[in-house]
Amino acid sequence: MLKIKNIEKIGKWLLGGLTLVGFMLLITFSTDTFSSKRCKELIINIKNANEQLFVNKEGVERLATQYGSDNLKGRLFSKINFGEIEKRILKNKQIKTCQVYKDVQGNLKIDVEQHIPIARIMMPNGRPDQYIDAEGTFFPLSEQFSARVTVLSGNYFRNLTNLKQKRNEDLLKFINFVFEDDFLKAQFTQLDVADNQSISIVPLLGKHIIEFGEPQNIEKKLKKLKIFYKEILPVEGWDNFSQVSVRYSGQIVCK
Repeated sequence: MLKIKNIEKIGKWLLGGLTLVGFMLLITFSTDTFSSKRCKELIINIKNANEQLFVNKEGVERLATQYGSDNLKGRLFSKINFGEIEKRILKNKQIKTCQVYKDVQGNLKIDVEQHIPIARIMMPNGRPDQYIDAEGTFFPLSEQFSARVTVLSGNYFRNLTNLKQKRNEDLLKFINFVFEDDFLKAQFTQLDVADNQSISIVPLLGKHIIEFGEPQNIEKKLKKLKIFYKEILPVEGWDNFSQVSVRYSGQIVCK
């Protein structure tokens, strides 16, 4: 009786062991099979395509395949260098991020995100104009799409390649504030920034120039400007002032 029980235990152990081995072999086989699959399709997703049209799916595919010279469809995934494809796509400086990966259906997926411009910089010294995004990154203009954003100018941008430094936090905050406010974005066509960060604003309507001063107490100064536009100009007239200043605390100076 004891021998029978021992045999039953051994049988159970063997069955359990064989089941475990079979399961592991199945996983190994599935993994090997998946890794050896060939790329069926390129599926490209542009995260913020509805906001900007700097890049399209055809352009991303051209970069990914080196303009057709490196065909990815039908290739084994084990022969595809995902990191190299990401580097190719990120050569387009209008693209902010790129991620390349395979899905369970055997497709090569490419997710890209465009930079969203909040202003356009007229660069000094004959340098090409640049866009700037909310994080302070400068990136080049596009031949495919021109964004309607406020223009930045001035010597302050002479030697800059971005606005990510600590000393530019307030200036970047001001530019973002204007971009996010529909009323101000419609009124301001150009922001000129002097060497000391003092800002002069060229409005869309009227002959006046607005002295904003340095980008400090931003909300209070812009609130005063809104009062000027909504309460003073409709009474006094759009062409009766040549200069408006909100740089001084608690007052609007009009000349």
